[in-house]
Amino acid sequence: MTVLSLKAVRKNFGETKIVRGVNLDIEQGERHAIIGPNGAGKSTLFHLISGLYNVTAGTIEFKGQEIQNKPPFEISRLGLARSFQVTNIFARMNVFENIRCALLWPNGYNYSFWHLMGKQSELNEKAIQVLEQIGLEDKMHYPAGELAYAQQRALELGIAIASNAEIIMLDEPVAGMSRSEAQNTVELIRRVTAGKTLIMVEHDMNIVFDVADKISVLVYGEIIASDMPENIRADSKVQEAYLGEVTINA
Repeated sequence: MTVLSLKAVRKNFGETKIVRGVNLDIEQGERHAIIGPNGAGKSTLFHLISGLYNVTAGTIEFKGQEIQNKPPFEISRLGLARSFQVTNIFARMNVFENIRCALLWPNGYNYSFWHLMGKQSELNEKAIQVLEQIGLEDKMHYPAGELAYAQQRALELGIAIASNAEIIMLDEPVAGMSRSEAQNTVELIRRVTAGKTLIMVEHDMNIVFDVADKISVLVYGEIIASDMPENIRADSKVQEAYLGEVTINA
């Protein structure tokens, strides 16, 4: 079942064409990596899917419903969550409160100003369960901004999971991490996204080939290949696009 479908999606900034007619289908439960040289338009594509940017042309469908140009909060509430290259958390709130905030809407709290959050035992228990999933239960009372970088990224992933999203989009989830931190993060991603659809932009090819079921290659705003990892590794067009940029034979 296709859960996300991009059809002839384009994005121009003035006369500059960044995304040039992308067609892409993501299947339910798939772990799909989008790779490409710097400046290929990967983050812009993420911004279009998540509503941060409006498309210039084309359609984006989530479970058959067009979502292009909808506000990000509406897309999020439909079941699509994402991370950014720069960690996006409530730095002054503690770790527990960050997770609890993400749980409010999917658990029916909406704009209920009369609820005292400290007394919502079921909600608080769910927040602790998420913290246990991401390994931050012992940091629950720490200000989120004081966590180590890798822990902040784990918290951001926890926020996405707490929102009950069906699709998790991760933009360079291990960028800036040591090798051991990156490996731990990859294991965390595998564990907490089990059964969900994962879309990932990542430059570390070892991680891409280790995690992805399918890989799409974006070059100058166009997808030049979309296939299983072993076929992408052997594709001459992909090797040419990456020449001098990264190695895909690692």
